[in-house]
Amino acid sequence: MTKDENNKITPHLDNSEEDIITRIAWLYYKEKLTQAEIAEKIFLSRQKVQRYLEKARDLEIIQFTLKHPLVNLLGIEEKLKKKFGLKDAVVVPSPYTDTDGLRRSFAMAGANYLERRLSVAGDCTLGVGWGNTTAYLADYFEPQNVEGKVNVVSLIGNLMVNVSMNPFLMGQKIAEKLDAPFYNIWAPAIAQTKERAGVFKSEPWIHDVLDIAGKADINLISIGEVSRSASLFQMGYLSGEDLKRLISKGAVGDILSRFFDSKGNIIEDEIHDRVIGIPLDALCDEHKVCIGVAGGASKTKAIAAAIRQKYINVIITNENTAMELLDY
Repeated sequence: MTKDENNKITPHLDNSEEDIITRIAWLYYKEKLTQAEIAEKIFLSRQKVQRYLEKARDLEIIQFTLKHPLVNLLGIEEKLKKKFGLKDAVVVPSPYTDTDGLRRSFAMAGANYLERRLSVAGDCTLGVGWGNTTAYLADYFEPQNVEGKVNVVSLIGNLMVNVSMNPFLMGQKIAEKLDAPFYNIWAPAIAQTKERAGVFKSEPWIHDVLDIAGKADINLISIGEVSRSASLFQMGYLSGEDLKRLISKGAVGDILSRFFDSKGNIIEDEIHDRVIGIPLDALCDEHKVCIGVAGGASKTKAIAAAIRQKYINVIITNENTAMELLDY
């Protein structure tokens, strides 16, 4: 027995044995011969050829190098999971510089991930948020092998000015593809006043759906930024004055119209009294799967805060954003 430079004990090989192991490895991995073909060619039993191949790996006579472009992304995913304690991470390449291209790439990856999650989830409830990315995701979603009974529920009010981002349309589309019932919140995402929000939430059918939403096993949500380009401000739900006030309070992002600071703490603001949707602490359950789909330099702070506060435990993002997250 000898020790290598890593102080690992390895058996001593004479030249003839090392030669035969190397030849077998070459024939198998380079020439693509089967173990039976190698056995016949060098006059050994197939069992002995198999043992020599195992020895070639053990002795590092052969070493594997993965060269596919996705290998780097897989490594980044593992680093994200380890750094933030995530259940999972999906990182897509960053070939797009435009926002719409990025959203579509997230949506495709998110749809594929959701399909795989649901295929092993059994009976469950899927909660659906809203946003441009999740709207695309519903289009790309093509479930297969989903054997459990799935219920789909909206996580926030559905009466929105921008119909294309309406959670009702997204949830209904996903539910139809799953042949599943869909529970909708027939109310605005943000009411005009606290009193009106209270009236909506007091209605039995809305109260019951909010209860179902708060208990959803798998949640699909977007993460918003705090800027004029954010959907809530573009659609006119919130004003420029609201934006200035939220920024002055340290808001960096929102999930389901709840705004939080760089540490993920919900800021105090009257807007939250008007939101008709689940509270974010309903997402902070280690038994739930909370999938956040978001990316881009303007959202990095918000994504990092959402991960740290456990609002999401699965992130689907692009390579550039993932690398920035690893530096936080």
